Amino acid sequence: MASERGLLIVNADDWGYDEATTQAIADCHLAGGLTSTTAMMFMAGTAQAASLAGDLPRMGIGLHLNLFEEYSDESVPASVRDRQRRLLDRFHRSRLRRWVYDPRIRHQVDQVVADQWDRFVELYGRPPTHVDGHHHSHMAVNVLLGRSLPRGIAIRNALSDAHRPNPVTGLLRAARQRLVLSRFRSTDYFFSIETVWPGLEGPPPDEKLELSRCNSVEVMVHPAYPREYEPLQSRDWVEALHRLPTGTFANI
Repeated sequence: MASERGLLIVNADDWGYDEATTQAIADCHLAGGLTSTTAMMFMAGTAQAASLAGDLPRMGIGLHLNLFEEYSDESVPASVRDRQRRLLDRFHRSRLRRWVYDPRIRHQVDQVVADQWDRFVELYGRPPTHVDGHHHSHMAVNVLLGRSLPRGIAIRNALSDAHRPNPVTGLLRAARQRLVLSRFRSTDYFFSIETVWPGLEGPPPDEKLELSRCNSVEVMVHPAYPREYEPLQSRDWVEALHRLPTGTFANI
């Protein structure tokens, strides 16, 4: 469990994307290599993932919002599928919609987020521990300012190891960060596994993991990637986690 001083969350994206992805996440959790995951709704593996969750009571499970990839579950109601498909078209036509508020799609975004939120509650019998997003969908300003996510819920922060910084995106990120913290809870730091553990071999460096002794830190992992699957179950990684105050977004 997390100490009062800090918290390390190792979160796997894409729970329920398909059967193989879900099993890879379960394997790494059982090995001690991750503490949390986020579930995708209306995908080919969504129902199977929800069924498997009962066997993994110590793994935190949040909602992995999806505004950028079409639902793959063939049983999705036509109205739900059509709402998301129309929104995909709008986001794909303009990447600027991730950064600015567009009142024309306000109701569409709220409906699609609500569809996924309600399906999560239906399957898991409770709200998600937190929210993040497929391709960082949750950071779209229309999501952050929408009505479908309850105020005060924990959500994923912006990357602390963002690539290719420039003055414009730096200002946009800072503004978005203020918006996030005005409405939601989040970690102090958010890193990708590649930044925390370059090369994914040998003992992980202490530099970023040790931040979790005095701060809340999320590390994003993707066990379905062959490059990450074995390292996340390795003795070096698991022992590094055992020395730190690990937990889930429920501990924030």
